[in-house]
Amino acid sequence: MLWSSCYDGQSGERLQPESVSIGDDSASIEARSQAVYQRLVYDVTAQAITDLCSHSTPVTSQPWQQHRVISSQPVPQSAEEAKPSITASVLEQLGLETRRPPLLPRCLGRVKGRRRADQLDEMLAVELVGEESAWTDYSKDELFVKMQVTDMLFDVMVNETVSTLSAVVARKRQQCH
Repeated sequence: MLWSSCYDGQSGERLQPESVSIGDDSASIEARSQAVYQRLVYDVTAQAITDLCSHSTPVTSQPWQQHRVISSQPVPQSAEEAKPSITASVLEQLGLETRRPPLLPRCLGRVKGRRRADQLDEMLAVELVGEESAWTDYSKDELFVKMQVTDMLFDVMVNETVSTLSAVVARKRQQCH
């Protein structure tokens, strides 16, 4: 039901999970916490379905932001086709499963010399691969520099305009006196 409403372009916000009744004060703590958990899973699933269906619409960004190339996958035509990707997305958002980047061949095997890599070395290599993208992502720095250049150019333009207008006003005063 949720897949069909979101796939058809309708909002899934007006739909409610069938067995959730959070407002009942007479319910036990376990029943209320179960209802809240069901609502959480429902909301995360609805968001995953909405995200999956919205990949077909282009994302517009501001001119100063870096244009990111999004590899668009075809929108699944049925709920069965979408189920694996929705499940993976929900599990990742709930923190029940993480996606580890694959180890690069240079990070596997031997570590400095002849000794074989142990479990700690492999764990450090996984962390290195995961954090490498954060080290080499300069998009925030690039945006910061662009904004600084824009501010400097704007200040120069304002100062030149003010000085030009001041010179014009001074000439007009001299002509009147």
